[in-house]
Amino acid sequence: MPALVDKIRALFRGKGQDKAIISVHSDRIVVVLSILSVFLLGLPLWWTTTRVYRADLPSTQIAQYTHSDVLEIPFNFYVDSPRISPETVQGLVDAKLAKSRLPYRSDKLQVAFTAQVQHGPAPDLPGHYTVETREEGGVAIVGTGRSMQIPVTTTTDANEAAAKWIARIVGKEEREVRAAEGRALKYSPEYAVTFTLINEDPTGGLSVDWKIEQALAVYLQPFIDTVSPLTKLSVSSQVLHHAGPLPVTPQRAANHTYLTTDALPHFINSAGWNLASTDPVSPMLNFILFVPKRDSQPLLILDDHRTQSNTNAFLIPQWGGIAVANFPESAHGHVMISQADLQAYMGIFIAQLRQLLGVRSDTPLPSVKDRVIVQRATATGISGWEFDAQARRWLANNRQTAVTTLSSLITLVESMQNMVVMDNIKDQVDASLAALAKISRARIAVDHARACQDAIVAATKAEGAFFDPSMVSMLYFPDQHKYAIYLPFFLPVAIPLFHALKRVAKDVVAKRKTKTE
Repeated sequence: MPALVDKIRALFRGKGQDKAIISVHSDRIVVVLSILSVFLLGLPLWWTTTRVYRADLPSTQIAQYTHSDVLEIPFNFYVDSPRISPETVQGLVDAKLAKSRLPYRSDKLQVAFTAQVQHGPAPDLPGHYTVETREEGGVAIVGTGRSMQIPVTTTTDANEAAAKWIARIVGKEEREVRAAEGRALKYSPEYAVTFTLINEDPTGGLSVDWKIEQALAVYLQPFIDTVSPLTKLSVSSQVLHHAGPLPVTPQRAANHTYLTTDALPHFINSAGWNLASTDPVSPMLNFILFVPKRDSQPLLILDDHRTQSNTNAFLIPQWGGIAVANFPESAHGHVMISQADLQAYMGIFIAQLRQLLGVRSDTPLPSVKDRVIVQRATATGISGWEFDAQARRWLANNRQTAVTTLSSLITLVESMQNMVVMDNIKDQVDASLAALAKISRARIAVDHARACQDAIVAATKAEGAFFDPSMVSMLYFPDQHKYAIYLPFFLPVAIPLFHALKRVAKDVVAKRKTKTE
């Protein structure tokens, strides 16, 4: 080490100069160079040990999907009539849809529905429909499955009639899928559905219970089983006695009390009623059968025209539904609401549940001068047409959610270079892209429900990656925090070092000036 120091000193000593003259100057340079060497050698080690791990996200693949991409969903219509030519109908339908299609808007779903007309019986799959002709009645009939009958007379052009009805089906749903449903909740793979019997005041001589388990098994379970390929409904029930007074006071009439529409939003007693869900993740849907206290019965629900509601029930958008149960004056003591008595209320709740999920009851045909008869699926609560329309709506929404979320994720990661991106984030992004790749025209044409399931996986994985705890935590760790950590360590060393460098520079300048003189 002394030999190295002597060599360094010799570099700064001119010929014939005394060692004592340059001793102080060379020692200072040695010290400064030593400290700088430590910094320069330690910088790569510090950079390697402190840099964050960032998995390589497939940004190029994500960039292939844009929010403005139009998702094309084909309908498959099967006709088996000697009076109908599928080729002729196909051309007529394409022309009608191109003429009636509205321009796309940036705030609406970019979806285009098309029609494919062909011969033969339709397979029993979502998105495949049988079109038959009928010559009597002049009324179109939509079955509970995936079939319809269109009116065709002897003088009617059967091809033109079939094309007209098919174009109406496709055009109507394309317009509706772009429109936002204010009452419906955002899609979720699972919903927690709770049925609650609330007795406002049993001290008035009326104690009420219900056979809810049997009613759910008979009336609701078929609906749950039918929609299970798209979403899961977890059902629970409870009974609340002594619920306490309502937040709103019913108005009194001669022989009844009533609530108007302006009082309904304040009906729920959130503080007094235990309506908390046992599932902290899934959105909750509440359905309440409310029994008013004795002196308030009968309690009626009035509509906007101040007339009594047919169902004596009302819907709270994105929350649930409430039905009011009134009992005759002869009812006293303990009253059990049987399964048969609950049938009417379960019909109300299923109708409200359909609205909250976004199921449109008027699909698939628009009413044209009362020339359309839509058969209701009373056994399952949702027809094949309605199920398919819901699958297509959730397909479009979830695909858009996946694309938007993945694009936002890439923008976030690129804007924050110090954000940690773990391998599990990349795995979820890859899974989302793989599901998006399956949502192709071929997959949609085969089975709309299967394509919807792919879109659900894509959206779920994309949101799982974006809202991962390791990602969210870095949003609240700006660069200023790093300055606050490192400055107390390096600033005390940096100030003397910079001061020494300044002195060395002055000495060098002075030495060169002396030589020139």
